[in-house]
Amino acid sequence: MRSPSGIRGAGFLAALLVAVSAPGAAAQNTHVGARIGYNFDSKEAVLSANLAVPMTSRVDFYPSLDVYTPDRGNKIGFNGDVKIGFPLGTGSRWYAGGGIGIVNRNVGEFANTDVGANLLGGMESTVGWIHPFVEGKVLLHDRTQFQLIGGINLTMGR
Repeated sequence: MRSPSGIRGAGFLAALLVAVSAPGAAAQNTHVGARIGYNFDSKEAVLSANLAVPMTSRVDFYPSLDVYTPDRGNKIGFNGDVKIGFPLGTGSRWYAGGGIGIVNRNVGEFANTDVGANLLGGMESTVGWIHPFVEGKVLLHDRTQFQLIGGINLTMGR
């Protein structure tokens, strides 16, 4: 079942993306990433893939697909996040952001789709074309959860 507030949130996110996009962003490179992590509240490993699509010199559209490892059934999540970078001047940057998250869980005949908000923060190397990163994310869904993720982002179009 779709949540009306989730639909409004997705609409707000889409409007925000259009509003903060800048023509100069196209000159920057998109990144594709692979990551692995752990959700401390559900006690599940997370395997994930993400994109980082520049909207401005400091703002990226940051969608990701998460596959969890529950004891029974299956669980998958989609995140439509935006992250804002804060360069440190040392070949790395801190970032913070948030967005909308959708998590679907299926166990036998039972299915549940949970729509909520995400808050995230992390640190990423910006040297070369391989960018390792570490990120913490709070999922503000039916139950608040915390997950820690690490991975690499690869620069496309170099």
